[in-house]
Amino acid sequence: MFHALRTAFRTLTIIPIPGKDTEDFSRSLFFFPLAGALLGCIVLLLYRGAWLLGFDHPFVLAVLSLAVITWLTGGLHIDGLGDAADAFGGGKTKENILEILKDPRKGSFGVCAIVFDILIKTGCWQFFFESGNPWFIFWSLVFSRAMQAIAVAFIPNARGESIAAPFGQGGRFSRISVILAFLLVWLAATWLLPPRASLVFALGSLAVTFVFAFYCWRRIRGITGDCVGAMNELVELAVLLGAMGFLKE
Repeated sequence: MFHALRTAFRTLTIIPIPGKDTEDFSRSLFFFPLAGALLGCIVLLLYRGAWLLGFDHPFVLAVLSLAVITWLTGGLHIDGLGDAADAFGGGKTKENILEILKDPRKGSFGVCAIVFDILIKTGCWQFFFESGNPWFIFWSLVFSRAMQAIAVAFIPNARGESIAAPFGQGGRFSRISVILAFLLVWLAATWLLPPRASLVFALGSLAVTFVFAFYCWRRIRGITGDCVGAMNELVELAVLLGAMGFLKE
């Protein structure tokens, strides 16, 4: 179990954790939401630290916090978003799309996707810091990692050598484990948040994942690591925007 947990943290963050990885990478999928929870706790600590220091500049705090989280994830997911935007925006055939996904260079679609992603996130995080509701940022990080696990467990890999490929080979066991992980995340959110808010987060996360996964399936008959990273960013945005709508009611 601890090997699988260690693998999940090493995969989704750059935090150095000593010890061996699990031999079956698919077993680490269950712990993906915990990696999101760790990142969420770091955001909460930054918010609390700013409050104790009397740092009353929510926009600057949002930018700094987002920079820290992006650094701790190695920019993995936002890079995937940029690559996916370039590939699906400029590619015509499956082979063409997969070739663009492997290209480390960013085109206009990728740059625009990354810029708008950062701008929207910064605005959302600023809103939650100003309103004293940083917990909604926490849950966006948790739900998005839970959906990563579901996507990898259920959707075939479009090419065998993708970084996500070893995680999707667990079969029935991994599918059951990621469903259980998602249900536990939802139950925890329901316990700590208004039930309607947790329902919005759960349904929004599932909807975004389903729509994007279906789109990937139509274009390349599966997903890649970049697609999973892009999906993470889209789910985060869905939860953040859903939370803003909930608080505005």
